[in-house]
Amino acid sequence: MASPRSAVAGDRRFAALWAAHSVSTFGDALTTLTLVLLITETTHSVAAVGGLTVVIAVPGIAVGLLAGAYVDRWDRRQIMIVADVLRAALLVVLALVTRGSVDLPTIYVIAFLQSVVGTFFNPARAALMQVIVPADEQLRANSLVQTTTVTGELAGVTLAGVLVAGLHTYWISFGVDAATFAVSAVLVATIRGVATGAAGGDTATWTAVRDGLSAVRSAPTLQALLIVFGALTFALAPMAVLLTPYVVDTLRISTAWIGPIQAGDTAGNIVGGLLVAMLARRLAPRRLVVTGLFALAAVIASTALATTVPALMAVHLLFGLLTVAIGTGIGALTQTEVDNALMGRFVGVMSIVPAAVSVLAVALSGSLAAALGVRTVLVVAGAVLAAGAGVAWVRFRQAARRHTASNARATARLSS
Repeated sequence: MASPRSAVAGDRRFAALWAAHSVSTFGDALTTLTLVLLITETTHSVAAVGGLTVVIAVPGIAVGLLAGAYVDRWDRRQIMIVADVLRAALLVVLALVTRGSVDLPTIYVIAFLQSVVGTFFNPARAALMQVIVPADEQLRANSLVQTTTVTGELAGVTLAGVLVAGLHTYWISFGVDAATFAVSAVLVATIRGVATGAAGGDTATWTAVRDGLSAVRSAPTLQALLIVFGALTFALAPMAVLLTPYVVDTLRISTAWIGPIQAGDTAGNIVGGLLVAMLARRLAPRRLVVTGLFALAAVIASTALATTVPALMAVHLLFGLLTVAIGTGIGALTQTEVDNALMGRFVGVMSIVPAAVSVLAVALSGSLAAALGVRTVLVVAGAVLAAGAGVAWVRFRQAARRHTASNARATARLSS
């Protein structure tokens, strides 16, 4: 069995891109939790914390597609470097601001600008990774990225808790995150020997946006990916929002067990990522995504039957394993099925779908849980995910038939 490292991590360009993503993920998690703790401590307002969530989510919905259009017209490597430098500068300002009295509007503005810049960085990274990593190695590469994303987030959250609880300070976290973005910029700058420019630089921006949407509408595989993303986001919301009420209010289990139960997700993420990396040569991304979705739907619905701590831990272990496997498959399909000249706009659309669906899902989860009970909501979430997997499977088959027919026509033309 091939080791994960032997396949892709030996490529210095991928290693630099991978490391840049990993260190940025760590810094993002560190800053996000620190901001939540800071706002909670200074305002004691749930609404203020919710405001931060909205401020961070709005750019993805409002400018994600437009940012993707620019990414498809500019040099992706330069976009990433500039984005990292801008985010580092914003975090230095945030560190200076929070050393004194805390001004909530200023924090919101900086968080908003950070998120805006991120809408340019993420599609640029996806497009650059597509150029660097061969198509047959995308599954392995994405599994490594998924695994380090989980571990980086865990490390960032842990350090945020230590700094805030131990040192009773916030600005250090923001200073550390600024350093991670500086390191990321340096790593990206070392990536040489790849064509990082994009076609269509003379196309008007809104024309590029319309062309991108038209391309997505005409491609069954891309539609299937959006369906998968939307159904997955909708189904994951109850697991995130209703875990504590389910454990504490429904099952009458101590809140002390919430952490160990949630740790099952992280353990499953790591195990799943490593398994996919080791078995990448034997796995087909489409089959991995669809099979994983059906299995995850069953796991989410079966959570309603888990009434003990060991059962909940087992469910969350499977949940974490399947979510990282599905995420890896989605990433690999995106990298192999989306034309590089369209990558920015497609990732822009992909950023809009989960942001919009998650708002709806969170609202429905709470209201339905109050009316019908948490168990019913979990079963409904599993059913929605299974239905989405079924629709995506149909669209994938349509794409495969279209591809086969296209190849047959090409062969006929050559032989005539």
